[in-house]
Amino acid sequence: MGYAVQLYSIQTMHNFDHTDDTFFEHVENFVPFSSEQFSVLKQRLINYGYVIEHIDNDTIYFNKQAEESTLQCCLTQYAVYFSSGFNQNAIFEICMTASEFTDTGEFAKYDPQLGEWET
Repeated sequence: MGYAVQLYSIQTMHNFDHTDDTFFEHVENFVPFSSEQFSVLKQRLINYGYVIEHIDNDTIYFNKQAEESTLQCCLTQYAVYFSSGFNQNAIFEICMTASEFTDTGEFAKYDPQLGEWET
């Protein structure tokens, strides 16, 4: 079992429909990152110690070795998906990283376990 958090454009958060249980299943609900935002997010992940595992079309897969587990991250045109094993240190790290990425006001963090947004 693992834990996941996601990062979207702030516009995606504004478009979020609380009554639509399938909102996250439809990519057309997501506002894509600009090419500049995508590049900044990629570089910022690298600066945080994430290493590119492989690139598949427009999706970049990252790994980061943490003390107790491997953290994973996937950067797409529409979102950044963070995941970790289910231990406190790993969960804290991915949650804090996603929270720190909201500092510019361009992005919003979504925690699907809690069903909550953070800006």
